Amino acid sequence: MSEEKKKQYETDDAKEISEVFSALNESIPKLISGLIGSVYSPDSASSMAEAIGIFYSKLIEQGIPEELALEMTRKYVGALDFGKIMSMANGETIEIDTRRKRKKDEEE
Repeated sequence: MSEEKKKQYETDDAKEISEVFSALNESIPKLISGLIGSVYSPDSASSMAEAIGIFYSKLIEQGIPEELALEMTRKYVGALDFGKIMSMANGETIEIDTRRKRKKDEEE
């Protein structure tokens, strides 16, 4: 392959990579905004509140003591926390689980 053709391929590859990154720079912020908007929209908040209420009510209906039902509901709400979900996706869960295990070991 001639030196000229090689340089042309390299230039074409660089342009293609630049176009890909440009498209990503435009689409990723829109995607993140859409995800956050769907999680924190008034409709989502209403649905989440209803789900939490139903969860707590069903626990009480099944004879779970109120204090335990409240604690379980808090954990359920914590599982719905978008920030925690994102932290888990970033691998921060391992650190949190390790701290919990250390604390549990210290208590024993």
